[in-house]
Amino acid sequence: MIVIFAFVIILLLIVFSVPAISTAVARNVVQNLDRSPTSGSIDQGIVEARLTRIEEAIDAMALQIERLSEHQRTLLGSEPPQLEEPDPRRTESG
Repeated sequence: MIVIFAFVIILLLIVFSVPAISTAVARNVVQNLDRSPTSGSIDQGIVEARLTRIEEAIDAMALQIERLSEHQRTLLGSEPPQLEEPDPRRTESG
């Protein structure tokens, strides 16, 4: 149960952090390109194409994460498995 909970937490962190980090990196790249001394010679079409590829990569990662979570839900069923209660007749000494 704890493992499943940890997996879900990690998955949620990935789902929310990957787009945020990617967006921040893309903004930083574009700002650095604009600040460079040769910013007049940068083709905006190249920047747009690169940002489009980044967006597509983020969408693909999000799709794969969603597929993983669906697969996890399918494997576990709709409810998490219940732990079996120990048999009160059995003792550690035998």
